[in-house]
Amino acid sequence: MYIFPIHEYSSYMHVHDLGRRRIAFLGALHLNLIHRTRPWVAVAWSWFMPGFGHLLLGQYLLGWILFAWEVAVNVETHFNVAILDTFTGHFTAAKQVLSHEQIGFLLFTYGPIFSFAAHHSYLIAKDANLLTDIGQGAAPPLAMSIRQIEWNYLAKKNPVVGWLWSLLAPGVGAIYTHRVLTAFFEIAWWTTIIVKSNILTSIAYLTTGQQQMAVRVLNPEWTLFIPSMFSFPAYYAYVITVERNKLFDREQSVFLTSHYQKNWAFPLHNKGDAKPMRFVASFDHSLQLEVALSKLQQLHLGPESVLAVPLVRRSDGPRADTANHADQRAYFDLASLAAASGCFLGTVYGFILPLGPVIWGLGGFAIGFAIGLFVKWIFNRRKRRTPSLPTEIVVVIECEEDVARQVEQILWSHGAFALARVGLQETPGQDAL
Repeated sequence: MYIFPIHEYSSYMHVHDLGRRRIAFLGALHLNLIHRTRPWVAVAWSWFMPGFGHLLLGQYLLGWILFAWEVAVNVETHFNVAILDTFTGHFTAAKQVLSHEQIGFLLFTYGPIFSFAAHHSYLIAKDANLLTDIGQGAAPPLAMSIRQIEWNYLAKKNPVVGWLWSLLAPGVGAIYTHRVLTAFFEIAWWTTIIVKSNILTSIAYLTTGQQQMAVRVLNPEWTLFIPSMFSFPAYYAYVITVERNKLFDREQSVFLTSHYQKNWAFPLHNKGDAKPMRFVASFDHSLQLEVALSKLQQLHLGPESVLAVPLVRRSDGPRADTANHADQRAYFDLASLAAASGCFLGTVYGFILPLGPVIWGLGGFAIGFAIGLFVKWIFNRRKRRTPSLPTEIVVVIECEEDVARQVEQILWSHGAFALARVGLQETPGQDAL
């Protein structure tokens, strides 16, 4: 990987100033960034669980406070038990649950703060979309942060992998994207909810065919937290991985533009050229590209001999729409919310249906997710899609003929999509591939 000399580092930070509105921060323990989010998505997650909409938007401290408040008030008032009784038609029982002392005070407090959480997440999402556009001119953070006990870096990751890890165990997806603080929050609360709900004991009874005991041992007060706590971390792991990948692309584009477009007089071949060999290669954004550039430097082919040009993808239509469609977030937005709804309804009605809340909750999640994907596919199938570019970076290298073979091996072995070698001695129109 390219190492900043001190004078180049200072120049990089001077030319690419962070600007008045910084939209990303990379620390050793966490990453926070402002990104585009549909306001209704933030509101929907706040409705499922106050605090989730703020976490989605990077408002971690406020999100954690609202989440802890929701759990504390809900457990104190037995509000989830009342919800379960209401959905299953036991209205008298629901009324009795909400008739104990101090319930009036708690409910009058609960309603305004619940509404505020949803409304505030809507406002923040709208502002975040504006700030994302304004902050496009500011430089991204440096690609790596290292401290005494931890280090973090930008690299491409697969969003679906993060999503799947979070489904297996909420919090693991956060570890996959190296968000240590979020991972601690998700794992701690998931463990608390699992223990308090007795879900593991219920699963043990279910596997032995004791369905009535599997339902009886469940604590509905904590069980109804599971659908939200199961669904949101998976969705957020997908979103943050997508946004990390975008931030990586942007940081690498700034780096390549700063350090490999210095030779503005980069000539085409002329007779008597001191370096008679040219390579033209195409790459995607990746750490492998920077490894290739580092190895080229070891052959004394630095920024004066290399031109790297990050390409901008063509996009048609509104920016907000194409940004989401490019990474399939538009599908996951609706599908994840539908999955959370299906999981909640399956868990609730699983208390009165055969097989119990665990099976119905998982089934509701899968069915809801499938329905969300199908609805979004129906909605979008007639929309025209602009095909993606097969490459995002073009690299041109001039070198001596005696190192041409080494240059070619470096480029091929570090992810080049395509490569052309152009020699001065060749006849016009004849390129050696």
